[in-house]
Amino acid sequence: MGTASAFIAPQRIVFGAGAIESLGDEAARLGRATLRSSDAASLRSTSRALLVTGRKAAAKAGITSRCVAILRQAGLEADVFAEVEPEPDVRTVDRCRAEIRRLRADLVIGVGGGSALDVAKVAAGLAGEASPTRAFHHGERPTAPGKPMIAVPTTSGTGSEMTNNGVLSDRAGAYKASIRDDSLLPRVALIDPELTVSCPPFVTAASGIDAMVQAIESYVSLYATPMTEAISLRAVDELAAALPAVVASGKDLALRTHAAWGSAMAGLALSNARLGVVHGMAHPIGVRYQVPHGLVCGILLPGALQFNREAAPAKYRVLAEHVGHDPATYALDLLEACGLPATLSAYGLALKDFDAIAEESLASGSTKANPRPVAREDILRLLEAVD
Repeated sequence: MGTASAFIAPQRIVFGAGAIESLGDEAARLGRATLRSSDAASLRSTSRALLVTGRKAAAKAGITSRCVAILRQAGLEADVFAEVEPEPDVRTVDRCRAEIRRLRADLVIGVGGGSALDVAKVAAGLAGEASPTRAFHHGERPTAPGKPMIAVPTTSGTGSEMTNNGVLSDRAGAYKASIRDDSLLPRVALIDPELTVSCPPFVTAASGIDAMVQAIESYVSLYATPMTEAISLRAVDELAAALPAVVASGKDLALRTHAAWGSAMAGLALSNARLGVVHGMAHPIGVRYQVPHGLVCGILLPGALQFNREAAPAKYRVLAEHVGHDPATYALDLLEACGLPATLSAYGLALKDFDAIAEESLASGSTKANPRPVAREDILRLLEAVD
């Protein structure tokens, strides 16, 4: 008897240039439903949204103020939590959850890159819980109802708008991992490629590479299905059409649209098929050396593709047809074409940490989904290759 698989996705996916203008309607619909079912309905008639974003980029690009104006024009009260840092810490989520409670917010809107979306998703999903975020980061399961959440990405990379997990760091314990639960899945993914035009070249490159890694790893994952494979391959096609050109031509909306489609579809695929050893290693490396997540994933990809080759020869032939040549060679060439390094030497990767990184990598659910079984010695060799 076979193993059944489920396919999860946001309830609504709104995609296209100018899609941000529908934020008010989407938020009003969710806010009204939440307000009607809450005690706050006896105290006020207007639903309230908490917009969660990073500290600088969205505000500098005018995106934060634009979103607030759209929400208020639609009749909502709108407040802003602009405290999300790169590679966000569990304590940031605790502060965001406290703000949701203080404001009695009816819904949460995440606006930004993967960090902002992940904080918004976890804070919304855990809004009704008493335990600190760290408890869920270490395995406690949510049971209380959360708040509905809308995800508005401003980068094309993580695909977080499509997933039911949030990646967080616990810097006090030098630990980075995902919290995964269906309560974290956005109700609405609102994807407007115009919002990504302000991304600087490095962010565009690192996030784009991250999306490509997710498309490829989800395609070869042990948990891939015919449905996820089709989505993964189309994500590869969209991202290959955008990269590396979009790094140099960030104002080109057609290229930005290809990248946005690729990122969203890679997120949808990974949410259902999981990933592989690259993401298993990326978390312990990133939290130790503060390497941007997309960059460390891109640097690890060529070696991982070489390692996995014998486990998925048929899929490698298909990938080669989609990217034009050998996948591992393509991954290495793509780093260079996007202006990204091929090693982690500049970030201080240290031999003394290799054993701990290997131990944490092997425990990762991503590593367990890798198409080829991974041993400690394999992790050490992959680390040596990028040192």
